[in-house]
Amino acid sequence: MTIPKGLADRIDLLITDANGVPRGKTIDSVAIQAGGNLPRMAEAVLFQCIHGTYAEETMDAFNPKDEDLILSPDWSTYRRTPWKEDSVGQVICEALDKEGEPLPYDCRNVLKQVLARYEAKGLVPIVAPEIEFYLMSAPKRGDQELEPGAGFDGRDEFGGEAFSFDALDRYGPFVSYVQEMSAAADLALAAVVHEVGAGQIELNVRHGPALSIADQMVLLKRLVKGCALEHGYLASFMSKPSADLPGSGLHLHCSLENQSGENLFSLVDEKAPPALRQFIAGLQTYLPEVFALLAPNINSYKRFAGDLSMPINLEWGYDNRTTGLRVPYGPSEEGRVETRVIGADANPYLLIAAILAAGLLGIEEALDPTVASEEDCWEVTTNLPDNLDHALSNLAESKKMAELLGREFLDVFASIKRSELQDYNVRISSWEVSYLGSML
Repeated sequence: MTIPKGLADRIDLLITDANGVPRGKTIDSVAIQAGGNLPRMAEAVLFQCIHGTYAEETMDAFNPKDEDLILSPDWSTYRRTPWKEDSVGQVICEALDKEGEPLPYDCRNVLKQVLARYEAKGLVPIVAPEIEFYLMSAPKRGDQELEPGAGFDGRDEFGGEAFSFDALDRYGPFVSYVQEMSAAADLALAAVVHEVGAGQIELNVRHGPALSIADQMVLLKRLVKGCALEHGYLASFMSKPSADLPGSGLHLHCSLENQSGENLFSLVDEKAPPALRQFIAGLQTYLPEVFALLAPNINSYKRFAGDLSMPINLEWGYDNRTTGLRVPYGPSEEGRVETRVIGADANPYLLIAAILAAGLLGIEEALDPTVASEEDCWEVTTNLPDNLDHALSNLAESKKMAELLGREFLDVFASIKRSELQDYNVRISSWEVSYLGSML
């Protein structure tokens, strides 16, 4: 791919680990423009856990010599980092082995593998995410919980101000800065909304091809964190940052185009056509098997506790926000399905790969969904896993997801998450200190 003109003096080379954390190195752009060998980095970054250690089991299996990977920039993702110095740019890279082949446990490569199966059928998935996060006071080491950040008027929020312009205006300088920086970085931010929680904001990204949108989600989360830092906040995409606050979710809208650009999910007489019904059936059938990619952390499952206007089911319906799968109201040609059970903490590449893999299986197997629900489904539950251990067991047993996503990747992902579970289980929580320490 041709290197674009006008590169910044320094370039951040990015890949994401299994948790969606951007990692990489910064180099002088002269080194890339001069040609020669592509930059390298320790392959172990793809085995890194959220607590900083590495999944030893898969390191031993796949990378016993602790070798390098090759960072191959995808220049279509190149953006400036306008919240930083003007002389810095960024580009998302593909992780390659020494033979120049895509590494199967690079999350971006996992999504590309799923998309290749769609491409072979002449199909193009189109997605649009809505992602929530909190603006928190900057934490200090040893803090037992995160606290929502005060507005620029100095007042604390107490929540319950969904869609309020007054509430959004309290964070006006930050919001305006995010919008300005997103435009400068060529990120397609469509809307900003104040959500239910105190200091909780939702960002909507314009629809587009799946890989491009996944890339933009990674870059947008990085931008939001940088903008928050500039304004004295921590931007947290943690699924459930406080027991007293609503969780942060991510809604993904999906449609499907053929090679002529026609939407195969367009509604017919305001009803879902066969392709959309089969896609929904695939989500109902296979999301329980791949739910670990939609709710990938121990904390993810705490978001599902309580009555906080969040579906925990795989029912579907027309303009029914109580269902986990919703066909939104709108023009027939904009027919799509919105998946509403994803956590904001999910890796963009993996959550989109999971949704598309499940939907594709529904189409390939011509599955039928349940009857569209016209009822209140807030209290309805289905066979979704209720903890990370259960979700990882489902993922390990899924032969079809291993075929679509790659067995090597699933083994690496599970090993990382098992290591995180083990680390969590040996730590002493504030609950134990508060109750057991004084009562026993």
